[in-house]
Amino acid sequence: MNNVIAVDIGGTHFRVGLFDEEGRRLLVNEHATLRDGGRDWMLQQVRDHCRGLVEKSDYPVTACGVSFGGPVDFERQRVTSLHAPGWEDFPLGEWTRETLGLPCRLDNDANAGALGEFRYGAGRGLRSLVYVTISTGIGGGLISDGRLIRGRDSMAGEIGHLPVSENGVLCSCGARGCLETFCSGTAIAQRGQEWATRRPESVARMIEMSGGVIENITAQAVVQAAAEGNMAAEGILREVGRWLGRALLVVIRLLNPDKIVLGGGVAQAGKLLIDPVHEALDELKSPTIRYSTEIVLAELGTFSPLYGAAALALEAAPSQA
Repeated sequence: MNNVIAVDIGGTHFRVGLFDEEGRRLLVNEHATLRDGGRDWMLQQVRDHCRGLVEKSDYPVTACGVSFGGPVDFERQRVTSLHAPGWEDFPLGEWTRETLGLPCRLDNDANAGALGEFRYGAGRGLRSLVYVTISTGIGGGLISDGRLIRGRDSMAGEIGHLPVSENGVLCSCGARGCLETFCSGTAIAQRGQEWATRRPESVARMIEMSGGVIENITAQAVVQAAAEGNMAAEGILREVGRWLGRALLVVIRLLNPDKIVLGGGVAQAGKLLIDPVHEALDELKSPTIRYSTEIVLAELGTFSPLYGAAALALEAAPSQA
C-alpha cells in the first residue's frame, strides 16, 4: 500500500493533500495564496506542507502530482504563465522532483480538474468530458475517449481565451474580448464594484459584506448578495450565464461531449449560475441541430484539480509506470 502527494496552486488558494492508491483523500492542508509573496513564497509553502504530509503518512509516499493555475507546457513540465510574475518558463515539475525526491507530474489546473472529475467525480463511467473551471480566471480541460487532449502546444481547452467580443476590456493574456473578461471571478468582482460606484444604494448589502469598501467587493460577495435576492447581483450573474452559455454552445458544436462540468470557486454559486446558462442555451438552440450533452456542476466542488493532481501522481508513481 502506497500514498501520493497532490498539490493545487491557485491564484486565491493553494492546497496540498495526501491520497491513497484508490484516489481517496486522506489529509488536506488549505491556505490563502499570498499574492505579494510571489513564486519564492509559494515554493516555500509547497516544500513545507508536502514534507509535513510525507511525515504524517502511514505508508510510503511514492509520487507527487501538481496542478498549477495557469499555462503549463506539459511536455517540458514547465510553467509558462506570463500573468503570474516569477513563474515564466519555470521548471516546476523538476523543482518538485528534486525538492521532494519523488517522481512528479505537472499540469494546469483545468486539465487536472478534468482528470479529477473524470476519474472520481461527475465523469465516472463516461467516455468524453469537458471541464470548465471558473475562478480567478477561466480554463478548460478536454477528455475524449478517456484521454486528456492537451494539443500541440499544451493549449487545448483554453475556453477562457475564446474571443467572444470585439469591444471587451483587456484580458490578462493581452488580448481583448476574451470570455474570461466577462465570466471569471475577477470580472464578476469588477461588475460588482462598477455597480457600487454608480449606484451604491442598489447594492448596499454587497458593500456592507465588503467592509464598506467598494474595492473590496469580491465575486463571493456578489454571489451572496444574489442569494439574498439583490436584483443587481442577480443581474450580474444572469449576464455571466448568458456569455458562458454562448461559449458552451461553441464547445458542444465542436466536441459534443457526454458532459460539460462547471467547477472552480464561481461554480459554487450553483443554480444562480447554471440556471442562466441553461436559459441562454435554450434561447440559442437550433431546432434541427440537437444535442444531449449534459451541463452539470462539479461533483468534487473546488477540489477537482487536487483530485486530478492525485491522479497525475498515481500515473507518475513507479508502480503505475
